[in-house]
Formats: sequence, structure tokens, C-alpha cells
Amino acid sequence: MGLDLILLTKEEQVGTITLNRPEAMNFLDPVMGQQLREVLRDLEKDDNIRVIVITGAGRAFCAGGDIKSMQHKRPPHEWVERLESVAAVTKDMLNLPKPIIASVNGPAVGAGCNLALASDLIIASDKATFGEVFTRIGLIPDCGGIFLLPRRVGLTKAKELIFTGKIISAQEALQMGLANKMVSAEELKEETRRWAQDLAGGATLAIAMAKRLLNLSFQTDLDAILQAELSHQTFLRYTEDHQEGVRAFLEKRKPAFKGR
Repeated sequence: MGLDLILLTKEEQVGTITLNRPEAMNFLDPVMGQQLREVLRDLEKDDNIRVIVITGAGRAFCAGGDIKSMQHKRPPHEWVERLESVAAVTKDMLNLPKPIIASVNGPAVGAGCNLALASDLIIASDKATFGEVFTRIGLIPDCGGIFLLPRRVGLTKAKELIFTGKIISAQEALQMGLANKMVSAEELKEETRRWAQDLAGGATLAIAMAKRLLNLSFQTDLDAILQAELSHQTFLRYTEDHQEGVRAFLEKRKPAFKGR
């Protein structure tokens, strides 16, 4: 696609995005952020893609922002523009109606940690690490970290991780619910592929609606969610996928969902 900082492959209904700045541990800046947004839009429009995977080239998933560039003082409006451009990636990922898996192959720190948190599911290599390291340089988390982390690990643990800026192992991330799975580095690619294929074969229309309502559930009340469940469930009741799911259950076979 001519997007040198982002590599994209499409295979078996899975779109795999690879952050491609290995010499700098895939640090995230507005240029990479813009390219990532373009790829996400492409995958959202592609009806053949049912699941998205995000991973990193080289030894890191994403080491956050470029700290060296922070030595140069910029006018406040430039700093705001840079933050907004990268934060927009988080909104795109949360609003994208397809499941996103972060396949974390190495360090995911700073904005890189929050990029993983913006994914729906996280599978981590045993060599992966996670850290909200912002306070180490006198900042607070950006890219939605303040919003996303407590929803994964709870408020008190989120405060601990953010206040101390400590880096945790994949095993610790798994134990506290930040990561969903942990596998060996050698197994990561295959296990990610297997998980993505399982999701791609699922009822992706229902998954998309569940994703939307789950994200919404933290920003509204029970009555609003009950009403949203009612309307979404009524719509799904008349889809081909629901009818196929019922038939497959009664016929004791695996359903062949089409996402419609």
C-alpha cells in the first residue's frame, strides 16, 4: 500500500497490521498514527476481512513515543495537535466494528501499552512487557490510557501502574487481566493466527454489536444498556447468522456464519 511505517497483509479473512519501525522499537508518532488510521479504514471497508491483528516488527510491539524528540520545545498548539493525531487512533480502534487482537511480541510501553489496551483482546509472548511509563518523564498516560487501563485491571491496580511507572512482565499482565493469553515467543504467531481464525469463523455481526455495547456500558446506565440490548437483539433475531446458528445447534454441527 506504499505505507512504509505500516505493513498490511490480508489472509483468510484476517487483516494483519505490522508496525514497521523496528530500528526504533516501533515508536508511535503522528506520521505512523496517520498511516495506521488509513489502514484501519481500509480494513473496516473490506467485507472480506472479519478480524484484525496488530503486532510489531522486530523485538518490540511498540515502545511508545519518541522521547528524543521531546527535547525540542514546541509551541503548545503543536504539542496538542501531535497528541490529538495519535489519540485519534484509539478512538478509531474502539469504534471499529470488527474484533482487534493485539499480538504483543515484545515491549508495549507508554503509548504502545495503550495501543494494546485499545485492542479488544491481547495475546502476549512470554517476552512481552507492559508499562505506563509516563510518570518517569513527568507526564500522564495519553492515547486513552487513563480510560482504558482501569477497565482492564481495576482502579487501584491502574493507580499503582500509572503512579509508579513500573514495567510488568507478560505473566503479571496475564494474572491481573491486562492480557488475555500468554504463549511462548515461538508460539505467538501461530496461536495468534489460530485465535484470529476462530473469531473470523464466528458471528461477527453479533460480535461487532457486542463490542459497541460493551464499550458503551462504561459510559451510560443500566436502563440505557437494557434498551440497547433489546433493540440490537431484535435486529439480530432476523439475521442469517442467527438462523444459521439455530440450525447448526439443532443439527449438532459447527455453524457457517456469514456476517449478515
